[in-house]
Amino acid sequence: MTPSLAGVPTRIETRRLVLRAFEAADAEAFDALVMSSIDHLLPWQPWAADEPHPMDQRRRDLGALGEQLRAGSEAHYAITYAGDGMLLGSAALVPGASAGCIEVGYWLGVTHTGCGYATEAARVLTHVGLATLGLPRLEIWADEANDASNAVARRAGYAFESTQQSYLDDAGEPPLMNVWVADGGWLAR
Repeated sequence: MTPSLAGVPTRIETRRLVLRAFEAADAEAFDALVMSSIDHLLPWQPWAADEPHPMDQRRRDLGALGEQLRAGSEAHYAITYAGDGMLLGSAALVPGASAGCIEVGYWLGVTHTGCGYATEAARVLTHVGLATLGLPRLEIWADEANDASNAVARRAGYAFESTQQSYLDDAGEPPLMNVWVADGGWLAR
């Protein structure tokens, strides 16, 4: 049974970022970010292969993500810059590979990589998952070949556990994924 995300905050502020619920009004900025970063996203994000989406569908999809966050079923956040609200990417707490597992996910637009934003978002979501929600364990699954994503997991304080085939239903041979774990010991550090 997947743990409930009920009680997950709908807005989280860090030193530089605001993680907040997506809204239908984010559609244009989200679309521009995805399409300007499509070559960067395609190797690592299976959903990018289905881009672009019609704007009315994009509005519905982002509105639904906001509703899921408020309901506590899945927690997809818009990563925005605290200074001006610019959309930088997305981070999430979502059901993972096995029952009882919650996974932290993240992606950034290509022009926002290398600034520590993904690490900052992963850290704050890890704190929310372990301290606020009381989850016993969180995982990050990063493609073995995605050096940047693996570096985020390492910098966020996750411990490497294993390498496994992806559990996602992708076309073709599933990629090998590094599984990174944070548990109660993460909070003690």
